Amino acid sequence: MGDSEEEWLKKGAEVEVSFEDEGFRGSWYTATVLRTVSKKNNKIFVEFHSLMADDRGSKPLREFVNVILVRPVPPRELTRTFKLSEEVDAFHNDGWWEGIVTAILQDSRYSVFFRSSREQIDFPDSDLRLHREWVHGIWVPPLEQQPPPPPPQEQE
Repeated sequence: MGDSEEEWLKKGAEVEVSFEDEGFRGSWYTATVLRTVSKKNNKIFVEFHSLMADDRGSKPLREFVNVILVRPVPPRELTRTFKLSEEVDAFHNDGWWEGIVTAILQDSRYSVFFRSSREQIDFPDSDLRLHREWVHGIWVPPLEQQPPPPPPQEQE
């Protein structure tokens, strides 16, 4: 079978890519699939949204990446609040970086500590999402169910 996992790797699909390189571990960058998986080398050709190919920033970076470093874009619960010690991804330096909430600040801001860089940085909640892993085609931890909408009010 294996068709369902290919679905999110179709040409034009939005994905996230991680890098093995030192200094990039634990970070994910959004990209668009330009060419689907090559059976020969298991690589996929993508164009990054925020990484540039040149210093002027005029051309998006395009490259072949191993499909094991690619996942769908994780969903975001837009109304979520975060708890102390919760694992989050924070949007920083053009990518999503894995961190941990170390303080809850005013105005929906959070202080996040990054183990990889040993940095602590404050973010608005709009730049955070719950950290999830893509494991055998499902998100872990699983998506939280949004509460059902209230039943429509009967008009008198």
